[in-house]
Amino acid sequence: MTEVFVRARARRDILSNAAYIEEHGGEETAQRFLDATQSTFEALAKMPKLGVLCAFRSPALRHLRRWPVKGFENWLIFYLPKRRGVEIIHLIHGARDIESLLDR
Repeated sequence: MTEVFVRARARRDILSNAAYIEEHGGEETAQRFLDATQSTFEALAKMPKLGVLCAFRSPALRHLRRWPVKGFENWLIFYLPKRRGVEIIHLIHGARDIESLLDR
């Protein structure tokens, strides 16, 4: 059985990103984003090493992987593979200064 553990910070990311998408693209688009996020999490839990290993300088981030949200490829999921699935760390738009956001 696979598990998806979403950290509190990632939950806040998801909600704030969905609110942004709703404001700029409408409620239907925001709901598609939320559905796509959940289905992408589930796919990653089944294949935790699917994502690209990040090459961040910080040793604390060296095992972090990233994968785009299906259908919303500019939004990147940052996660750690776990024995039974994945731990979602952040969900960030790819245009942001990702390493500085993750290194906090």
